[in-house]
Amino acid sequence: MFHVDKSGVRGVHGVVLRDTDTRDRFWWHYPKLRTLNFLLLGCIVCDITNGYDGSMLNGLQSLESWQAAMGDPKGTRLGTITNGTRYGQLGALLIAAPLMQRLGRRWPIVIGSSILLVGVALQTAATNYSMFVVARVLIGFGNTIQNTACPVLASELAHPSQRTTIIGVQNSTGSLGQIMAAWITYGTAFMAASSWSWRLPSLLQALSSIFQLCMAFLMPESPRWLVHQNRNQEAYRILAKYHAEGDETSQLLQYEMAEIEAAIEAEKAQASSAWSEWIRTSANRYRLFIIITSGFIIQWCGNALISYYIHLVFNSIGITNAKTQLELNGGITINGWVWGNFFSLFIDRIGRRPMWLVGLGGMFFAFLLLTVTTGVNTSIGYSNDNLSRTTLFATFLFGLFYKMPGCMLNSYVAEVAPFELRAKAFVLSSLCDAAANIFSGYTNPVGLAAIGWKYYIVWCAVLASNFTIVFFFYPETKNLSLEEVAQLFDASALASENGKLEQDDTVPGAATVEDTATATATATVTNEAEAKEIKTLA
Repeated sequence: MFHVDKSGVRGVHGVVLRDTDTRDRFWWHYPKLRTLNFLLLGCIVCDITNGYDGSMLNGLQSLESWQAAMGDPKGTRLGTITNGTRYGQLGALLIAAPLMQRLGRRWPIVIGSSILLVGVALQTAATNYSMFVVARVLIGFGNTIQNTACPVLASELAHPSQRTTIIGVQNSTGSLGQIMAAWITYGTAFMAASSWSWRLPSLLQALSSIFQLCMAFLMPESPRWLVHQNRNQEAYRILAKYHAEGDETSQLLQYEMAEIEAAIEAEKAQASSAWSEWIRTSANRYRLFIIITSGFIIQWCGNALISYYIHLVFNSIGITNAKTQLELNGGITINGWVWGNFFSLFIDRIGRRPMWLVGLGGMFFAFLLLTVTTGVNTSIGYSNDNLSRTTLFATFLFGLFYKMPGCMLNSYVAEVAPFELRAKAFVLSSLCDAAANIFSGYTNPVGLAAIGWKYYIVWCAVLASNFTIVFFFYPETKNLSLEEVAQLFDASALASENGKLEQDDTVPGAATVEDTATATATATVTNEAEAKEIKTLA
């Protein structure tokens, strides 16, 4: 690993994009930006299906009609139902990146939404365990295609000053899906005599994908993808319309377009988009490490217990009433949604590293509290109500801290990866997500059944390990554009390889250096090329 030095971030002529944004009013005062953010709702809602799925399964496990229809699944059979979407996810990862590279960012959303809707129809009509699992594989397949494309399109299309907030809110829609499913299953639970107590929640899983399918036909394409396809004028018109309110003399527009074209041309000249590109340079190897570990960290932190097996967690602390479990599940989902949206507003103010470290540290404390109180309460036969309440508090506390890194993961992945590898980066992140969840899907119910509350100790140890990885290896990227983060990595790698790296802890988050700096990013063009590019655009 090499040290990341922010002095390598030069922007264009030493100017970073955030310094060219002259807006003096809130974003809703700008008509075109208002329109863009409305259109981006088609991307923002992408995580609703994921959140809905986990919460719905939590609720269905408390319904006797669903248990009877599925043959009262336990252990690995329950794990297979949970992991059905993950198996579909693994299959979709083989085609997600090629689809985005060839068709752009919008059409994969259309394709993924359509496949997901077929899976929802089959899940709703399921008559047995096997049919339900097959339906969930299709849901996972379609959802992964759209979930891989949506954050990429949103990060490449959003206004530079709003990118991290939009991606943060996008990640928080998973909690919105959880809220929907938790209270829908709570309501349909009173239809106990009918199979519609679980079929209706299954059917309503289609809502967000129907919305995405419609919005995908209205959203503009990624300007960066258009530039990569040599359709620069189309990209320029999109940026001028939505980022500059049609003002083609806007300094932000000129510098943004120059950065995008320079970065993509440099990447075209120096690299192919083959998978082997991840190991070609030290910068890319560093990026690969971060993307792989972050995909595992965000899923290997104990959240799967809360997302998919809260029914078993409640049982472990003596709360076995189905109605009470459904109510608590609903409360936990609201808790996650509130905090996810709250933290999304402060990603650029707080920074990536503090969000990672405070979040992981808080999750460790919450899980430690959960472990201790559950262990003590179990030993006394759940006779202490205060301990049970403390355990529930720890569950809600975990949800609060989980949303700190959770709301910015996709934004961080988009920043770390250069354009040529961005689609593949999200495929890799999703692959790690799927692998982590498949492992957890089988081990969590088995572990809980075998050793009960002691299984929580495992996740305390994993959280401590995650904290250590982030502390030593994850750099800060706040307040930089996607192209400027590429400079952050590539300039540091170049300087490190040349033996010229000089550490400077006083460099601010949006640091610039003189044009003569030796640590020059491979994605940055020469001054003459920059000047020519800006002059042409102006």
